[in-house]
Amino acid sequence: MGDTDDRTSDPARWARLLHWLKSSHGMDTRALAVEARSVAGACIGHGAQRAPSTILFIIPKNALTNLNTLKSLYPQAAETRLSAVQIISLHLLLHRPVGEEDSLDATFGPYISTLPRSFDSHPLTWLVQRSRKGRMTTEELILKNLPPSVTDTLHTLYARFLEDYQTICLYLNRNRAVLDNASRAKSHLPMPYGTCTSTTLVSDYCWAWLNVNTRSIYYPIKDADPEKDCLTLCPILDFANHNEASSQILPILEPSPRSPGSHKHSGDFEFRSCSDSTIEDGQQLFLRYGGHSNRTLFVEYGFVNRFPSDSIANGHFRGNGLGRSRTRSNIGDWLTNALQEEGYWGEWTLDSAPEPAHPSYRLITALRLVQLVSALGQPWRDVLSGRRESISEENEKGWRDALLKVCERTSRRARTGIDRTVQELAGADGWAAWMRENVLYLWREEAQVADAVAQSLRAGEVF
Repeated sequence: MGDTDDRTSDPARWARLLHWLKSSHGMDTRALAVEARSVAGACIGHGAQRAPSTILFIIPKNALTNLNTLKSLYPQAAETRLSAVQIISLHLLLHRPVGEEDSLDATFGPYISTLPRSFDSHPLTWLVQRSRKGRMTTEELILKNLPPSVTDTLHTLYARFLEDYQTICLYLNRNRAVLDNASRAKSHLPMPYGTCTSTTLVSDYCWAWLNVNTRSIYYPIKDADPEKDCLTLCPILDFANHNEASSQILPILEPSPRSPGSHKHSGDFEFRSCSDSTIEDGQQLFLRYGGHSNRTLFVEYGFVNRFPSDSIANGHFRGNGLGRSRTRSNIGDWLTNALQEEGYWGEWTLDSAPEPAHPSYRLITALRLVQLVSALGQPWRDVLSGRRESISEENEKGWRDALLKVCERTSRRARTGIDRTVQELAGADGWAAWMRENVLYLWREEAQVADAVAQSLRAGEVF
């Protein structure tokens, strides 16, 4: 899913996927209302016109790649228990296709063979494969020109990846028999696993991890942690690209009992057409990945939603900016501890919508406390608890003045970032030129949101 997808819709692989779904899992592929075509590996409406809210396809539960379908293959113990992302990534790692060959996995091979073969244009891959030779690669030049808030978010993702990677290394050290089930030829397995020193291993795990991170969808699993473990990879669905405005494919999560003559069983994953429009033959079907900011889309998926130059100012596109969390040494231990204790540390955002353009309540709360630095803080907590509307008129003016300076500084920095990106990536072509435009949109969004919030402050808008 998404613009990092480098697949082509190989008709032979698509045919093998459908054969596997039918022969191994009993899927009624005759009723399939979508197909894959060479539109960035897209999911396309197929066959007769489909009325709103009708079934597009149903994926049998055992064809889904998740904790339920993998737990019998990977022994779990309290000290090495794997999360959904970790166990699915491990399975893909051990059964990654070699080159352009198909995966030899006896369980999910035909599905794994349809996944992207690389994520070379994803920013996490650039961090994992960062050059140590001192030469500035195109990827490193793009990383250098990212807005600071995007860099912070990317490094948070990188830390999460490394934590999962270390867990997998520990797991393989303690469960080396798992390697015997790998379908990859031994010559293609980076050995020894578990040492965490193999550059091939970390690159292969990055490929597997990004497949899960960019393609998994929520799926309820009994007695599982909904935050960590209720995820699944789903055949066919992951050909659907992202659309910012709407989704033409709607997942139906409610379990349904099997009815006489039905091809659906309890736990199967059903997908319907959207409820407000008809699906035409040949129409590309999109899946909205969620109400994510461009910062999140870039870091998690490697692309952004693009927007007309005046759409943020006119309220037609919701822009979002993120203020960098200042360090303890900048604002003092007491302020940091107070914000952390009350749950208001970090994620201080500026938003252009809904109008008027405004700071998040988290940012307002932090700025109020900064203005109250010489006091004991009780009035601030009274505002948090709703016992009073504001700390004082002086405090309200203080944090608004401080926020205006933040907005003006952010806008200047963004415009400098735009000029620098244009200059330093002037010779980019191919995917690098496309990625340069993504970075420019990130900078433009930061500048325009900061300008919009500054305008709200000058107009005396009440947040």
